[in-house]
Amino acid sequence: MKNDILHRLTAVRPAHLDPDRPTPSPVREEELATVMSRPRATRTARATARPRRVGRPLVSGLALATATAMAAVVITHTAPEKPGPAPSAAPGSGSQVLLAAASHVEQQPAGSGTYWYVEEHLGTLQKVPGKNYTVDVRTEQRYWTAAAKNRPWSQLLDLGARPATKADEAAWKADGSPTSWNLMGETVTYAGRGEIQHDAPGGIADVVKMGDLPLRLLATLPTDEKALRKRLFALVDKDYNGPEEILDRIVVDTAVRVATTLPSTPALRAAAYRLLAAEPGVRSLGDVEDHTGRTGYAVALPSPHGPVELRLIFDKSTGMPLGTESVATRSGDGVSKGELQSYTTITSMKWTHEAPPFDTDSEDPGPISAPDGAPDPKPAR
Repeated sequence: MKNDILHRLTAVRPAHLDPDRPTPSPVREEELATVMSRPRATRTARATARPRRVGRPLVSGLALATATAMAAVVITHTAPEKPGPAPSAAPGSGSQVLLAAASHVEQQPAGSGTYWYVEEHLGTLQKVPGKNYTVDVRTEQRYWTAAAKNRPWSQLLDLGARPATKADEAAWKADGSPTSWNLMGETVTYAGRGEIQHDAPGGIADVVKMGDLPLRLLATLPTDEKALRKRLFALVDKDYNGPEEILDRIVVDTAVRVATTLPSTPALRAAAYRLLAAEPGVRSLGDVEDHTGRTGYAVALPSPHGPVELRLIFDKSTGMPLGTESVATRSGDGVSKGELQSYTTITSMKWTHEAPPFDTDSEDPGPISAPDGAPDPKPAR
């Protein structure tokens, strides 16, 4: 497949970053930080799960049900042997929850295999223009990485859109139960399209690194949280040319990936938890359920991607990550403060000897919009 890098970078850039459009400088800075740290993303992925300006779905990659009445977490196990970065944190605080999760996760087996495999369900909540309901635009992403050679495979599936809540479902039914919608110039459907793209090594899945951390570097990362932050900053500073504030945001974003979907050793994953525990503003959200109904506990910290709060959900018994949520922290641009923007649920994450089911790229889907910028046809009912 031809690797049209300019075409790819154009697709990655949000429309409101177009230099011909007047955009407030704070918004430009937030979105530039997002684009700099975004993991590998396909044109089609953006067509099916494009976020609104206040946030973005996690990816990287890698994020994710809103917890509206959360009880305080009660910490009952022994404190971690390593000193935490916030020893004065109150019991049940966000820092303490992360330290508790770290002490659990570092006891998990390391595992081994030929491929590191991750399967995630992603959702982006979007208001239907001219209607009084919101739909959850859902996708599934699967990643395989041959750790020995750091060769990536990826697969993207369109799972279709659904009314986001019971109230949204009632409004959708009152609207005649349409089966497709035009959202931000793209048509999404109730049925979904199934697989919409897969990429093998040598194709567009590995054209631009976009903030990914090569697996070969994981073994070189320190397992002390302060040393880990210093090392991640050095790696980010080498790859990107930006002010320190933006580089710090990318460090946090990279630490989240180390803590969640990368094949980190138990000690390294725990170090990433402890690094995040030291972040200003981290707070406990108590007991929660993820989007598959699994019980866990969660913390929130300011997102490195603008006026949103990033919520991390962990399994209560193992400390392993279950997913993330992105929630608006201020009203505006058609959203309300506290509104869920996007989520990611990790449905599988493991080492395996089973090879990816494809070894070539799917056909290039081309631009996400018509050359003249015309939107897709109006949705049919």
